[in-house]
Amino acid sequence: MKKWRVRRSSPELFTPSVYLIDIIKLPVRNPPLDVSSLQADYEKKGLSLRQIEAKKFHSRSTIQKLLKRADVRLRAPSHGYGNTAQLKFGYKKKEGIISVHKGEQLIIEVIQDFRDDGLTLREIAQRLTALNIPSKNGKKKWHPMMVKRILDLFKK
Repeated sequence: MKKWRVRRSSPELFTPSVYLIDIIKLPVRNPPLDVSSLQADYEKKGLSLRQIEAKKFHSRSTIQKLLKRADVRLRAPSHGYGNTAQLKFGYKKKEGIISVHKGEQLIIEVIQDFRDDGLTLREIAQRLTALNIPSKNGKKKWHPMMVKRILDLFKK
């Protein structure tokens, strides 16, 4: 062993610092909730229930109940998928004007025809990929959920 290396031993498990919590016996509780601060966080700051949960160390259900008691109108939960800045499949935006994208409308009709023929979402996605039809974001591979969302948007 070299002189400059110091042999380090593992820390002792039974030291006074380990048992400090047992000695002090502090109750571990969540801080009390103030309804006005919850309301300000939710309405004025625009925080979500999840963000308030992390900030206040209480469950979402507890926060939700307190906000309902204070007659705060809760926002609808978001779906959390898709690009919100991107237009829906079948539409395009040119010079600030939204119009129908004729090529994508044809793809929508093909997807609906495939579905009417009894193909599954996975089979439709595989056929669109095999035909080298690009998706809205330019990807060559189609996913069954993309097909499902298009079918849900444009039901006959």
